[in-house]
Amino acid sequence: MAFGKRQLVLAALVVALGAAVYLNWQFTGENQLVSAGTGASEKSVGEAQLVNAPAESSRPASSASSGAASEAADSAEPKSAGEYFSETRLARQQARDEAIELLEDVLQDAKASEEAKKEAVSQAAIIAQTVLQENNIENLVKAKGFADCVAFLQNGECTVVVQTSESNQSNAIVIKDIVAGQSGVSYDRIKIVECA
Repeated sequence: MAFGKRQLVLAALVVALGAAVYLNWQFTGENQLVSAGTGASEKSVGEAQLVNAPAESSRPASSASSGAASEAADSAEPKSAGEYFSETRLARQQARDEAIELLEDVLQDAKASEEAKKEAVSQAAIIAQTVLQENNIENLVKAKGFADCVAFLQNGECTVVVQTSESNQSNAIVIKDIVAGQSGVSYDRIKIVECA
């Protein structure tokens, strides 16, 4: 019976995380993340890549489930870079708060097994470590002269959105060095998205 509860808790956490990622993507549709789907045969490993954000939102047409919120976002004026970074940080924090709340519920549930409680504590520690690494990356990138920055660490990958006025290879190398040093993510799993 305890094994079934553990699976239920893990399934709930996976669903909550998936919902948080989807909502984050839905509400920050102004910049699309470009996957680095190139293999070692096409590029040398560790080669820095810069990805420019499109000037206009080029999201696919919204589905029926996206509702009025998506339509309101599409009809609104383009957001400034400062608004983008603020909204992204807020959405990321809200998603984490929901995940932490689920973990706290497991810890406070008297019927939860000790194994489920240990798993919840482990997940909370992982979230705390991720928050610390993302904050360190963001602060160090800003210290290098970028106007603003948001870092996303997930599944052994890191995406960094930076506000910059100029694109060059040395900026990408500096950012990748910071990310690799703070998080241990390999260079080929780091994506950089520029926002003007």
